[in-house]
Amino acid sequence: MEFADKDTNASPYKIIKMVNGDDVLCKILQEYSDALVVECPMSVTKQQTFDRPDHIVEHTGLQRWVNFTNDIKFVINKEKILGWGNLAPEVIVYYRMISNKAKEESGVEIDNNETDDELLAKVRHNIDRLAAIMEENTPSEEELLGFDEDARATHKMNKKIVH
Repeated sequence: MEFADKDTNASPYKIIKMVNGDDVLCKILQEYSDALVVECPMSVTKQQTFDRPDHIVEHTGLQRWVNFTNDIKFVINKEKILGWGNLAPEVIVYYRMISNKAKEESGVEIDNNETDDELLAKVRHNIDRLAAIMEENTPSEEELLGFDEDARATHKMNKKIVH
């Protein structure tokens, strides 16, 4: 099995979609023809909570992919992988924060040689792009003041109620 992405400048931080449906965030340390060696694999978890009695909010977080061990390096067989992709800069910052906590718990020295400057620059760039998009899509004051609810209604409710 060969992977098309052989870009040497690509980030080692990946999200891997496993055959069993798991989404795993990790740092790829080594790639072999049949397996990957990854560091601090984290599984994406979703939890639903009630914000109000009639409103459910879904929280997304990370947890250790393999529990009950202090190991931080794992081998993943490529036959168990559906696909993978690069993590967004914002997610890399979050992943590194969580994985550093896992490394501390395991007694492993944290590698602070990696600079966050590039990641932060990408995050700032994405925030600026988002702000520009939001400004383009913000309604003008005339649109806000001249808002006609009936003009936007796609249907009107019949005032008679039949049971």
